[in-house]
Amino acid sequence: MSNDSRILQPTRRSLLQGIGFGAAAVGGAQLAQFAFGSTAAQAQSNTKPVKLAVVAQQMSAQSDQRSWAGFQQWLQATGLDKSWEVNMTDAKGDPGALVSQVENAITAKSDAILVMYGTLTAAHSALDDLTSSKIPFFSLDSGWQSPAIADITSNNWVMGGQYTQYMVDRLLGEGKQKANICAVIANFHHGTRKRGKVMRAVLTENEWINLEADRVIQYSAFYETTQNVVNDWLARYGNDLDAIWCPWDEPGMAAAEVIKSRNMQDKVFVVSADGQSTAVERMRDPAYPLKATTAQAFEVWGAYTGWLINEIVGKGRNAKEVVPVPTVEFPAPLLVNGINMPPEGKPTYEATDLYYIYRDRALAGMKA
Repeated sequence: MSNDSRILQPTRRSLLQGIGFGAAAVGGAQLAQFAFGSTAAQAQSNTKPVKLAVVAQQMSAQSDQRSWAGFQQWLQATGLDKSWEVNMTDAKGDPGALVSQVENAITAKSDAILVMYGTLTAAHSALDDLTSSKIPFFSLDSGWQSPAIADITSNNWVMGGQYTQYMVDRLLGEGKQKANICAVIANFHHGTRKRGKVMRAVLTENEWINLEADRVIQYSAFYETTQNVVNDWLARYGNDLDAIWCPWDEPGMAAAEVIKSRNMQDKVFVVSADGQSTAVERMRDPAYPLKATTAQAFEVWGAYTGWLINEIVGKGRNAKEVVPVPTVEFPAPLLVNGINMPPEGKPTYEATDLYYIYRDRALAGMKA
């Protein structure tokens, strides 16, 4: 296969148990067996070779890299890397390039096409051509658009509510009767756009929280832009500022680093989303300003996408049977600094949802 990326290490031993996956995936074959009910033999049974085109919106993003790595692990663990022809191209953040790459995949008569984290709202011509071509089309966290058989993602409305509500609860826990926040907004992706809308909705029910300022960023130079704007906010609002809301972890880390550089980590905290590995590692420090994120299982999404394509395209199963509704949503548990961080060196999908912590405490008392 082309454009190989790193493969997940076999030391990642268990999957997110809270969504029903079995434990102990010590290697790729066990990942396939326990997570997706598919041993290597089962994956290869009654299946045909698949010529798959994968189009990534931005392979420099951790989300794309992790999903691609999970897909590759699944492919190698099932042995289908020996029969599938997989070609991956990178649009490098350019929606126009993504359209061209999808068009090229159609011209190449691919058996299936997968778009990862794409801006499909700007790809109407490519979507129309996909419909005409009748090539099975799948997307990963791109927002469902016809004719996609499935979009694999999290529920961003739920996720946005989780970490926004945590921000509210933390402010209440600090005894705030009035609070001031600032927000970094990203509208270029359906997921971050939905999170921002939920944040605003939550604030309408918490009028004691004042949104002092917000800033819409683009993916290009987002880290530097966030650093600059947070520096400006801290200089402008100083000790009157209580929290900064961010659309995903990398701007969250940019905000946290600026807060640390001004030695304001005891005054201002940050919330964000995705559970990126670097952010999670930094959050193990109790003093780190980023206090909450979410555990998105990007690797598992990639592997599950492989399973879907094999079942529908490789084995010819009815798509409606395999995907009854077109959006496949994975839970994304809230991760809170000092409460339920995954073990050191483990991926975020090994975190325990707060529900299970609460449940086990309650059940221990009930059984006692």
